[in-house]
Amino acid sequence: MYWPLLYEVCTALEETDPKDVCADDLQAGICLRVDDYVNILRKKRVRFLRGDVQGVDREQKVVKLDGGRTVPFDVIVFALGTTTATFNIPGVAEQAYTMKSVEHALAIRERLKSFINAYVHGEEARISVLVAGAGPTGTEFSAELGNFFHRLVKSGILRPADFEIRLVEAGPDILPMCSPAIRARARERLAELGVSIMTDTKVTKLEKGRITLEMKTEKGEETRDFEADVVVWSGGIRPLDIIKALDVQLDEKGYISVEPTLEVKGFEQAFALGDCAGIVHPVSGKRVPALGQAAVKEAAIVAENITRRLQRVGLVSWTPPERWITVVPLGGKYAIADFGAFHLHGLMGYAVRKAADLLYFLSVLPLVQAVQLWMKGAVVYMKND
Repeated sequence: MYWPLLYEVCTALEETDPKDVCADDLQAGICLRVDDYVNILRKKRVRFLRGDVQGVDREQKVVKLDGGRTVPFDVIVFALGTTTATFNIPGVAEQAYTMKSVEHALAIRERLKSFINAYVHGEEARISVLVAGAGPTGTEFSAELGNFFHRLVKSGILRPADFEIRLVEAGPDILPMCSPAIRARARERLAELGVSIMTDTKVTKLEKGRITLEMKTEKGEETRDFEADVVVWSGGIRPLDIIKALDVQLDEKGYISVEPTLEVKGFEQAFALGDCAGIVHPVSGKRVPALGQAAVKEAAIVAENITRRLQRVGLVSWTPPERWITVVPLGGKYAIADFGAFHLHGLMGYAVRKAADLLYFLSVLPLVQAVQLWMKGAVVYMKND
């Protein structure tokens, strides 16, 4: 599954055709069947096992799986990812929708469809959507949904006053990993799409159809309730609970502690990469962002160091860049590509995003499968743009 395109699945709704884009087509644009990927791996002499990890026995050098199974290892690589952080806010786990899987994205899509249909039939007077968390996921989803609602307005299905999209962020600004110039342009684009931005605002409680927000104002903190038919939660990530059973050293935030070589601290036979690893920049002290491009670079370092260990030569260290090239799609054929020294926006930014998707697929799949997957997604999701 390719997470960066999940927001497309959520908002891939045809404007007037009741036989809208089918779920199979949506999944085909970002997913490969497990069996297909297993066949690809087999050609590379990789054996795939499916199972839930229960723990690691370092003395016996085995991974414990569900059903009492064990898998021996000489070297182990932890690439477990993360899960959604709800910060124990009442009602979030029960009432909000998250975007960590295709199933989650399709659930959001069905929820939106039900409210749109109810509005069309006069059963709902207004559609209110609140997105909590203004990182890339929340910002991209808000923009795409705003673009979709504007198409409904142009089609005469929805009136401008009858929809509301709120993007809520606990921090002082949206897209905190981006430069001020990028954030400013993203704000302009969101305003054009009818998205209301509320920064310095925390979610304190969520109930069915209603959300409680705590906002910073000139007079201090103010708490207010707002209508919320659909709440999409993109408020952050946290380590998986299983990490505590791995018998590894963790940092203060619960991520796996690693050396600059990406070895797990205190565990010579183990490496860690991706979101589960606590990799920080040696100068700024900032944690490496949860980006696919970062995980791909880390994977190359780990592969190199496993080979070096087998050859009994010194390992290489990795210094992550202070700034990453980022592309933020913001509804329709519009995106902002941040290259640091310069940026592209609009259709040119959108083209960069599509090229980035293809490059990622090429980095993890054979040429034919990569192009096929990219084309499936391009055809389906461009209908939504």
